[in-house]
Amino acid sequence: MGLNKRGALIGGAAIVLVALVAAVVWFGVLAPDDAPSRPGVKEGDPAAEAADAFAAHWVAGTLAKVPVVDETVDINAETLAITAGLGAGAGGKPAKAEVTSMRTINPEPGAAEGPDRVGATVEVTWQLAPTRVWTYETEVQLVEDPDAADDDPRWLVDWSPSAVHKRLTEGDTFQVVRLPAARGEILGPDGTPLVGLRPVVNVGIQPGATTGRAATAQQVASLVGVDAASLVDRVSAGTDTDLISVITLRKEAFEPIRAQLEAIAGVVLQDDEIPLAPSRDFARALIGTVGPATPEIAAASNGRVGEGDLTGLSGIQASQDAALAGEAGVSIRVVPDAASGREAYALKDFPTVKGRSVQITLDPEIQAAADEVMSTAPKPAALVAIRVSTGDVLAVSNGPEGADGYNRALIGKYPPGSTFKIASTLALLENGLTPETVVDCPATIVVGKEFSNAEGEVLGPVPFSKDFADSCNTAFVGQSRSITAEQLSDAAEKLGYRDVDLGVPAAGGSVPLTDSETEHAADMIGQGKVEASPLAVALASASVAAGRSLVPRLIIDPEDPKPAAGEPLDPAAIAALRGLMRGVVTDGTGSALLGVPGGDVAGKTGTAEYGTESPPQTHAWFTGFQGDIAFAVLVEDGGFGGQTAAPLAAAFLTALAAG
Repeated sequence: MGLNKRGALIGGAAIVLVALVAAVVWFGVLAPDDAPSRPGVKEGDPAAEAADAFAAHWVAGTLAKVPVVDETVDINAETLAITAGLGAGAGGKPAKAEVTSMRTINPEPGAAEGPDRVGATVEVTWQLAPTRVWTYETEVQLVEDPDAADDDPRWLVDWSPSAVHKRLTEGDTFQVVRLPAARGEILGPDGTPLVGLRPVVNVGIQPGATTGRAATAQQVASLVGVDAASLVDRVSAGTDTDLISVITLRKEAFEPIRAQLEAIAGVVLQDDEIPLAPSRDFARALIGTVGPATPEIAAASNGRVGEGDLTGLSGIQASQDAALAGEAGVSIRVVPDAASGREAYALKDFPTVKGRSVQITLDPEIQAAADEVMSTAPKPAALVAIRVSTGDVLAVSNGPEGADGYNRALIGKYPPGSTFKIASTLALLENGLTPETVVDCPATIVVGKEFSNAEGEVLGPVPFSKDFADSCNTAFVGQSRSITAEQLSDAAEKLGYRDVDLGVPAAGGSVPLTDSETEHAADMIGQGKVEASPLAVALASASVAAGRSLVPRLIIDPEDPKPAAGEPLDPAAIAALRGLMRGVVTDGTGSALLGVPGGDVAGKTGTAEYGTESPPQTHAWFTGFQGDIAFAVLVEDGGFGGQTAAPLAAAFLTALAAG
């Protein structure tokens, strides 16, 4: 058949083909004959339309729909097999494929004349990772179908591996080799590393080298403190040459048991360095951990992280992993079939990009003091400290040991109990109440339901300052009709009961609006539907101390290192509120902090009911400020705030003064 057929008008089938191409990928209006934008591509040429359709189907992942010379070959499956090694980021199909030129392929001299054949140059782009783009040119050959009618020309793809990449031959596949980048450090406010590379020892077991798999696993588990049954199962299921990972130990934890581990046949010890905080307990839940990426983490990263890459698994290490991890170096290789005897070779190399360091506001000395105190907490507990002058988060601590892996300090949500009376009082002060206003404190009061005081307390008609110092519930419930739910919610939001953005998972506080008089009354005393994290409760005290609606900050932006100023609060109301909070310590439920070193403390206790038991269980709270440091302490199921949380707060301030 002559080439004149290629100039024929497109038939009905070809019009459908054009519609498919236009729907899947846009290449612009076909250029005139031999236009510079796509040399050799002729307007209305069925061969060009077939080539464009091939490119479109490849991008769409529908190559199975492409008409081919050899119908026994599943070119979709063949292409996927070749490109699978490019990883999850590529998704099995190129991000873009565009026919850039076409040429006529003449038969070899002396060869018998056959159907017309053309070669279409295709520019292919793979998105391997968010910033890793690989673009190259290949050629796909098309053959005119000799059985098609003269007035309805049809072109078939003569597919071979070289259509995927012009250097590929039968049996070749792509492979990506990743080279880890140097991980960035987590720095303190002065630029000193808080988390850097520290020596560790990886403990493993080679099943084939043991004298008894189960016995070895049990012995190692007892020494390093991992689950024995699980380790026995893993070691028993391994092959003789497997290396079963057991645990990674800091050097200081490894040295005391070194001799015992070295004496066990089959134990393999490997020295390494990984990013770690100064100690195991230092802001453990906040800083987080790093480790090998799971298949799930790799799949969710869209190619940024490969399975097995060192990646952040929790805390700041996870939330800031994109910055800390940098970019792994990538080598795209061709791996021939093993039977071919050919060596693998590289097609494209991307260099590693070192991770960026992340600077945070944690003060190492304040954090260490918080960790020390939380380690002594009788039950799961949390402490957050904030610098009053800046809103910088100085310490985030959880304890005791065994409960310090969960970051309840930032993401825990609890009824704040009477610590919320700081917000209620701000709303009351903004609406005419004064510390001298006489407010009755009866044993009980009914607002839709009966409210009472802890341990049946009765103060009678007393100045509001006394109601606040002794945390009289009925006095606050009685005042609920003097402010609206909107006024209460607004005051709380200004202090810190709102969504916050720290660059790491964190919960603020919330005061849902309500039309219920009873629920509004309950909200006044931090029950009802009010919720808060220890962070939000600490932020409220910090805002009172600062006289501004502080914006908390944990991560320092190198391009904008100054903290946000925050909107000023009502000066008169704030001055009165500071005095009331001081009275809690000098004459009320917070006496455990009276006389602590470091200066006067102002604060508020809280005993927050939860659950359905009778009498109800209670969380213990204390929040306050001393000088430039505001803080909140929570003890889950801790009883009374003045008896459990306040002494821990006193111990924290004492440790700071001694430090």
